[in-house]
Amino acid sequence: MYIDRQEIVEEIRLRKLIRKAIVIAEAKRANSQQQLDEEQRLRKIVRNLIAEAAVGDTEDSPYDSTGLNVLNTLFDNILKTIETGYKELASSKEQRDSFASHMLKAVENTLAPLRAMDKSDQLDEDIDINLSQDRPEDMADIRIDKAEQEVEDFGIEGQDLTGRDKAYETFNKVETQIVEAYKTLHSQDDIKSFYDGLLMNLDLYFKKFEDEIQPSVSAPETAADVQPEPDVEDTDLADIADL
Repeated sequence: MYIDRQEIVEEIRLRKLIRKAIVIAEAKRANSQQQLDEEQRLRKIVRNLIAEAAVGDTEDSPYDSTGLNVLNTLFDNILKTIETGYKELASSKEQRDSFASHMLKAVENTLAPLRAMDKSDQLDEDIDINLSQDRPEDMADIRIDKAEQEVEDFGIEGQDLTGRDKAYETFNKVETQIVEAYKTLHSQDDIKSFYDGLLMNLDLYFKKFEDEIQPSVSAPETAADVQPEPDVEDTDLADIADL
């Protein structure tokens, strides 16, 4: 499900706007049945708006780029798996940031050999460089279990280990699909659109997932605590419902 950056930015902005409206509504109608009814109504509106913002499949909205259409189909197949892995890390944002960093780095590392082959004029040079960089200290410790070594190699120094392990588990579930999708492309323009779009949209989706994890309703504030915000406070909930 390829999605433009602006669409996600607007969706995040909408969520924040709704939260502000709910806070103001709570301050004005605290502990009243009317406030509860309005809140439920507003939640329904938010769900509908988010559903409408979701990107459809390639049959409904094809792109004028094969690379983007392939990417769109890929996201249809892998996004739920990635979202589940991210949102399972409920203890801290540090874990989720680590997950996101490891997933993005894993995509880059996995596709790097294929990208090098696509640049055939650089292939020989790349091989020579790789061979010249082999050093004795780079040899794997044979005392470490192979599976454990793979996880260690997957890791990014300084990043949360729980997030690393969840990213390793999740990436193993989607790696083959990413590679196979990439290998169907041969045009340099399609390859660039797919690769750049994959990394950009993964990063944006992680931001979107994080926003969804945050409480949908902030703690009630008193009228004295609410700072005047003309663009929100002057807008009645009924007006928001008509957006």
